[in-house]
Amino acid sequence: MKRRVQTEAEIAAEAQADLTQADYVMGLVSVVTGVPLSDIRAMDRKDARTSRARQLCMYLISVAWQWPLYRIGAAFGRDRTTVGHACRRIEDLRDNRLWDEQIERLEACLLDMPSGLALPRRRAA
Repeated sequence: MKRRVQTEAEIAAEAQADLTQADYVMGLVSVVTGVPLSDIRAMDRKDARTSRARQLCMYLISVAWQWPLYRIGAAFGRDRTTVGHACRRIEDLRDNRLWDEQIERLEACLLDMPSGLALPRRRAA
């Protein structure tokens, strides 16, 4: 069976859709945490609060949407190992009941996201 090769336009469209969806999560986390969206999007580390908010975004995408780490990393301009670290850090915070409840509410928001931002169906390789 021949494997279908994606065109550059298809790859670019998927990357743009990923950025749009990641922006949705960043906006949601920004509202909940009070960390400015521009800080979450920034490429530098900023402060611990900002890093935690960014890590939370990565974790939520991983858990709620089941994106692979490399795809999340691409959407955030980070390496997959950074995303793995972020997910482990947030998972450790879930031992705290208050953090766990907040994360559960955020996950529910992502699972009930508006249909206009519905995740595109990826073609099987």
